[in-house]
Amino acid sequence: MKKFKHQTQISNVLVIGSGGAGLRAAIEAKTAGVEVMVIGKRAKEDVHTVLAAGGINAAMGNVDPEDSWQQHFADTMIEGYGLSEPRMVELMAQEAPELVREIDAWGANFARLEDGKIDQRFFGAHSYRRTCYSGDYTGRSILMALLKQAKSMKIPIHDSQYVTELLVHNNICFGAMTFDIKNGERTVFLADSVILAAGGHTRIWRKSSSRRNENTGDGKYQIL
Repeated sequence: MKKFKHQTQISNVLVIGSGGAGLRAAIEAKTAGVEVMVIGKRAKEDVHTVLAAGGINAAMGNVDPEDSWQQHFADTMIEGYGLSEPRMVELMAQEAPELVREIDAWGANFARLEDGKIDQRFFGAHSYRRTCYSGDYTGRSILMALLKQAKSMKIPIHDSQYVTELLVHNNICFGAMTFDIKNGERTVFLADSVILAAGGHTRIWRKSSSRRNENTGDGKYQIL
């Protein structure tokens, strides 16, 4: 039987996905004092987050003082046809202002009002203006800020890693097997905890302009 050689990488936390969600999770884990490693199948500077042009939402009330996290919660639940998990939406709405200010401090470079506060504009399903933006390249600004923060915290990010298998024993995931899409090199990533932040499943839609050939829902398939 032919034996396949592979490398081994070990960390406390393995984050699968190097976009905005994965990087922010990695930063949080590192802040908590554990060793974390990030892997992604694309170049870290060109993940799908860079295509998020519109902005990021937070009920800061900088333009419309009447706005509140409760209204943000209601707008989100209504627009999601009630399918969203209420507790998760509640946390998102409550914590968004603080986290937007945090990513801005890291260098996201959001547009400003004359008084120096972050500008906000309307976006889909909003009752008030709550979208914070950086021109028409908000996603890229956020990604670059997260990469800068991750680098300053010495969080390793491995590009071009395609996950072929999640390693599971007794219903506990302890890592992943990958291969490098550029040279075929195989790696076993072992960890105490695994975070899946592998992006969306664009192909469920008949028509889409959001990297249809790349957003294949890999994380969803692994879970199934």
